[in-house]
Amino acid sequence: MDAIRMKTALSGPIEKVDAGKLNSENPIGDFGKALSQSIEELNTRLALADQAAQEMVLGKKDIHEAMIAIEQANLSLRMVIQVRNKMIAAYEEIMRMQF
Repeated sequence: MDAIRMKTALSGPIEKVDAGKLNSENPIGDFGKALSQSIEELNTRLALADQAAQEMVLGKKDIHEAMIAIEQANLSLRMVIQVRNKMIAAYEEIMRMQF
């Protein structure tokens, strides 16, 4: 079933990219925007996990739903930390370069 979905997704039309458009875009701004969205998503997931834990204690939510929300927040946090670590490693590598 997954192979069918993959084949369908890959068989779609390929769009041509305008070379002038690539040069006019700001990759730093796009990266900053993506990073900002990731942090906002992490904050939302942490708030949902906290709310789910509180609702579980009050008996309004099942333990399984609370654990899923908490684990999603945990995975998002670990991903953001890994991105931060990669950015720091890249910065340190650039600083070691000799010009």
